[in-house]
Amino acid sequence: MVQRIAFHYVPGNSLLHRWDTRCKFLGLLMITVTLIRIRIEWLLFDLALFLALLILSRLPFKSFLRNLLGWGVLLFVLFLFQALFTPGTRLTRFPWIPISREGLCLGGLMSFRLALLLCYAILFTAMTRPRELQDALVWFLKPIPFIPGRRVGLMVSLVLRFFSLILDQADEVRLAHKARLGDRQRNPVRKAKFLALPILRRSLSRAEDVTLALIARGYRDDIPLRLPPLPLIQIIPVLLLLILFLLL
Repeated sequence: MVQRIAFHYVPGNSLLHRWDTRCKFLGLLMITVTLIRIRIEWLLFDLALFLALLILSRLPFKSFLRNLLGWGVLLFVLFLFQALFTPGTRLTRFPWIPISREGLCLGGLMSFRLALLLCYAILFTAMTRPRELQDALVWFLKPIPFIPGRRVGLMVSLVLRFFSLILDQADEVRLAHKARLGDRQRNPVRKAKFLALPILRRSLSRAEDVTLALIARGYRDDIPLRLPPLPLIQIIPVLLLLILFLLL
């Protein structure tokens, strides 16, 4: 099976691996803010920044691209939907195709923006352990009253962990289905049933096991969390990124 990078933690010793999770989370929030507005200047800047971060992460580029291509079908469907249903000027060379120029531009920019969001999300999860993300969220939510920070952090880390497990289970079920010549099944509804039901059954079983494990270990929300203060050298990249965004 090809090594999966999407929404999986990849152990390593790069600069991004050693960077404090709280700073990585702040940097991801700032980049997400720039991707909210559809502007080609911001998108090109975020693309150049992502390529630089990908080099610093030392992740295998081919494996990263191979894992990203699986999401290309969804992005292409969204592009077609935007291109077909956006009113505007029809193409002069292909007047029989119900696609407008404005739809092509808007669909391309939207798909490009969603692809960048997906790339940054994959890179963040590949560089960050779920436990580190949980502790960072608890640290951020600690000053806010009436919000159970530990519970929120646990739920977010479990969602990421379960999502990666579901992707792995989907590959296992697909390979097992193919080994039993299930790929020769022509009926798409029957094929989807044999693929979806085992994944759903395994997911529910895993969720029940995690619930029982939390109960057996005496999970509590009131246990204090103590994280070391942020060193200045860890904050400098976030400050530089913030200054660069303000200048742009």
